[in-house]
Amino acid sequence: MAASHNSLIRHLRPYLYALIACLTLLAINIIGVETLFNKNIKVPLENLEHVQNDFLDTYLEDAEFLEKSELARLVPGAAFDVPESAVGSDAGPTLNKLLFWSPQSSMGRQTPLVEPKSREFVMRYNDDWIKGRTFLERGSIKADLSFFKELARFQYWDIEKNSPLEHMISRGEFVRPADLPLPETLDLVTAVKVRLIKGSIDGDAIGALKDVRQFAMLLLTTENFQLVLTGLTCLDLERRAYREYVDREWLDADAWHPIDRNTSMRAGRAFLATAGYFRALTSDAVFKKVFLNGHVPPGFCAALNEQLPLEFAYRSELTGLWPFERSYRHGFAQLDRALEYSQKTCRISFIKKLYDEDSFGALRPGGPWPLTRAPYFRGLFALRDWVTWPSHFEGYQRR
Repeated sequence: MAASHNSLIRHLRPYLYALIACLTLLAINIIGVETLFNKNIKVPLENLEHVQNDFLDTYLEDAEFLEKSELARLVPGAAFDVPESAVGSDAGPTLNKLLFWSPQSSMGRQTPLVEPKSREFVMRYNDDWIKGRTFLERGSIKADLSFFKELARFQYWDIEKNSPLEHMISRGEFVRPADLPLPETLDLVTAVKVRLIKGSIDGDAIGALKDVRQFAMLLLTTENFQLVLTGLTCLDLERRAYREYVDREWLDADAWHPIDRNTSMRAGRAFLATAGYFRALTSDAVFKKVFLNGHVPPGFCAALNEQLPLEFAYRSELTGLWPFERSYRHGFAQLDRALEYSQKTCRISFIKKLYDEDSFGALRPGGPWPLTRAPYFRGLFALRDWVTWPSHFEGYQRR
């Protein structure tokens, strides 16, 4: 019997050694990853969480203020939701083909609205661009402003239909939100400046202000982060032109009411911060205060379209499939709920297509291929990228 027992031990010994070796390698792996995490990732990650908490009260105050602001009245829900009354008045089929897209597309305009040389004329004046009227008077500024004539009849602007984005959506092709084809924002802003300069020449200051206000309102309904922020920029340009018109006595001060700087500033920083809270690392308590308080957060749809594709792209690396592997599974479940809710309030065709077909895998953490797929290390590389993404709290940090 003793011989049989010894024989069994000899038979199992290689397996025991293999198990010990595997457990040792696992321990070394975990310790190595934790060491690298504590050295390079822990502090930036904690800083992100601190930023979210530090500005939460101010952000919630901004959200409450914006709900009651003139901006919300002028754009019924556009910065927060898509109004039901907007159905049937989409600017997309008309406007998307009249603008210059970047990267350039055969579906849109083939040249910028404002010629590059003319753009330089306008930019040369910096904040005093409204004083560049002499260039326009003598024909040095060449721009096609005809698209402004098409705007008055529309209530919202869907950039995902009848546009270069539509083909991308149909293919389920993943592209970083910042790299999506869009009407070139610098071209749009320059065209707005030229329209306001023109208003100081042709004696139709009110017409110019109305055109720019309508365009800004449409930009705020695009549900695209860059275009929504461009809409706020247009409101600032409108206010600058208004002051010039009044100072030069081309317009009575009571004839127009621009959005005040405080409102547009608070809207801009709150729109950014909403994206900053769309993170899988957001604590449950903070997430509830921002997204589950019975109110739609400022810039909700645009922020969701901007941040969620990036978050979901790293989901497989950050859900902790292996023992003791760091996991943000609960955070991703919260983002799932936010996306589900957004289907009642946003168009979100692009992200919905990617989500339904699980097409986010095209984005992988940077680093050596074997390690970015290896257990434990894959999460480390994902977190390394994660903490370098914009926090979106710049507006609060600058105050």
